[in-house]
Amino acid sequence: MDIVRTFIAVPVVGDAADSVARFAAEISKVCAPVKWVKPGNLHVTLKFLGDLPRSRIPALVEAVRLACEGEARFEVTLRGAGAFPNIERARVLWVGMADGADRLAKLAEAIDQTTIDAGFLRADKAFRPHLTVGRARGSSAGSGASRIISRNSDIELGIVGVEVVHVYSSKLTPSGPIYTSLAKIPLE
Repeated sequence: MDIVRTFIAVPVVGDAADSVARFAAEISKVCAPVKWVKPGNLHVTLKFLGDLPRSRIPALVEAVRLACEGEARFEVTLRGAGAFPNIERARVLWVGMADGADRLAKLAEAIDQTTIDAGFLRADKAFRPHLTVGRARGSSAGSGASRIISRNSDIELGIVGVEVVHVYSSKLTPSGPIYTSLAKIPLE
């Protein structure tokens, strides 16, 4: 059986991706080892499904299409920086979202519901609008990263146009993940 590691996301491209890459480069100068997300891989995950049989992808795409039906395009402002689980123990470094984040959350909820209705599992975590930019390789990205994140808790890094939702496959490799769009579902 052919298995595909799968997630649903909105890509972050253009000026916003460039701004995020410059911000990540600034943090990288003062932090412990971090695996940075390549600018071409920046995305906002709406739902992670994990390993699925390839035969289930058409049903997944149809469920995402149903959730996006009638949804108008919109924009989300990238604003603020933070870390999970917290700034003192920064393991996942992220950029936050402001204007438009509520619409993104509603879209993620709709996708979760239509995929559940189609027989897929419920999202394992509540959706929190954020853009992951790096993951610490050790227990934390360190105090240098924490200081920069704290100083930039309200930084504005651009606007993301939410125009299309992708169903992606993810192949993990030693040099980083390779994402392939399995389907693009445009918003109206």
